[in-house]
Amino acid sequence: MNYTHLIDPELKSIAKRVPYNKFLIKTANIYQMLAFALTGIPREISCKRIIIRENGRLPLKVAIYEPASAADKLPCLLYIHGGAFSYKASAHHKKLACIYALEANCRVVLPDYHLLPEHPYPTAYQDVLSVYKWLLKNAESLLIDRELIGIAGDSSGGAIAAAICNAYEKVALPIPCAQMLIYPVTDASMSTKSIKLYSDTPLWNSQNNKKMWEFYLKNVTGENIRNASPMQNLLPHKLPDTYIETAEYDCLHDEGILYAERLMEAGAKVELNDTKGTIHGYDSAIKTQIAQNNIEKRILFLKKCFSHGN
Repeated sequence: MNYTHLIDPELKSIAKRVPYNKFLIKTANIYQMLAFALTGIPREISCKRIIIRENGRLPLKVAIYEPASAADKLPCLLYIHGGAFSYKASAHHKKLACIYALEANCRVVLPDYHLLPEHPYPTAYQDVLSVYKWLLKNAESLLIDRELIGIAGDSSGGAIAAAICNAYEKVALPIPCAQMLIYPVTDASMSTKSIKLYSDTPLWNSQNNKKMWEFYLKNVTGENIRNASPMQNLLPHKLPDTYIETAEYDCLHDEGILYAERLMEAGAKVELNDTKGTIHGYDSAIKTQIAQNNIEKRILFLKKCFSHGN
């Protein structure tokens, strides 16, 4: 199907079909790393890079973006980049990290977690969970307000973010002050109408999504499948205030809506931004008005959560 007449005119330049396979993952990550390294940061932002070595796990690189003038404790956003559990953080993710740090006046921690196909579930989840524990343990030295740590993720990063927000009680950690999920992966069952309908959408589609889950859940069964898939997670007694953003022409659209409804039914305060004329990853066209308008909604949500906490 040709989606060019349906999506916002500003997005037509990025509305390309993108395949998903092991060869493309390998070659694309070379480009991703180069583009990320070559992308500058605004002079109002500073960045420090740290390698975490904890509990015998594989070394894990994290980048911390913060307002250059920051000298005191600030809220923190643990930001888990998307990319089908397979791709490195993109230049777009770096730009977003800087925008969130500057506009929400917080420190943004971007982990370089281990990826598919070499590292199926639960490696990425455990990587990010270890970063959350590290932030809590080192909040004083990192000048982070321990009571104001939010967790965000886009696409597959949203699946990891949601899983951690659902598991904090089980692993005896404090509740995050916020969760922000951008067109998130939430349901390994892939049973929604949008999954069936959008098998050929630009940038991402249900054919790619099926392969991604097969890679991610390789040799995973039973309880661990439920742990990996936020829609099937056992929910804690209290959930963080939540922002969920969905894209209209996205195979993940309906599971994002249903996940928001599930959280609301469980008592969470949820802000649902069901964007129109959009595709998965639409905000990679970061200079467009439609992307900027919705990024502003995310920033307003973060400001509100960082001002009040839970």
